[in-house]
Amino acid sequence: MNWIFPYIALMIWVVDAQEINVVVSAKGEVEVLQWNEHKKVVQVPVTMCNTEAIWTIRNLLKTKPPNISLNIVERLEVFDKYWPIKVFIDKKPAYIKDGIIHCYIRGSQMSSNEETKIKDELLRLLVLREVGKWEETLGFLVPHITFRRNKNKPYIVQRGKEGICFDKKLYDMSLETITYCLFNAVADYTALEDRFRTKLISQHFPTWRAFEKNISYVYATYYNH
Repeated sequence: MNWIFPYIALMIWVVDAQEINVVVSAKGEVEVLQWNEHKKVVQVPVTMCNTEAIWTIRNLLKTKPPNISLNIVERLEVFDKYWPIKVFIDKKPAYIKDGIIHCYIRGSQMSSNEETKIKDELLRLLVLREVGKWEETLGFLVPHITFRRNKNKPYIVQRGKEGICFDKKLYDMSLETITYCLFNAVADYTALEDRFRTKLISQHFPTWRAFEKNISYVYATYYNH
């Protein structure tokens, strides 16, 4: 798998009889990208001299426990694109930062259950953030946000339950389409006046027609919500 990172060069060094993949990067710090019995990948700054880099790697060889993959470079498809991932050592919820998914994986390979769990966590984080933004903008609170699989609608307004239920697989659409969809969900829940709604759409979603097309393609009964 090939990824575009701010790397300048990749070399293979032998340090203390062990083969080390050394990534020379424009970043200003040493970082372990992968570390297990099969492969060791270390990123070093372009400004670091070879002697210092070798000394650093030698210390890593002495201190890093075997069979621990600290940062496994893989990829995950979510929000209609592939993302590089970096793996947490400790178990905690996934998030996206600087175009990279940071997540926890048990072992050295991502299972299908873990993949779904990561996607669920990323979607929940996105929904809570975007709904919160519109709650603040509109001065209105959506007390309950839930998720369940719905092949027909991206969301269902549940005024009786004081909430909105979102399709669990919204993450198959692009981030831009999802954020537009989330705005519409809040606007429907709050019964936003049409003129104000149109104004906000023009300001924040100038390519809204493309988003509408994407949503209606995925959800056949979208326009019946």
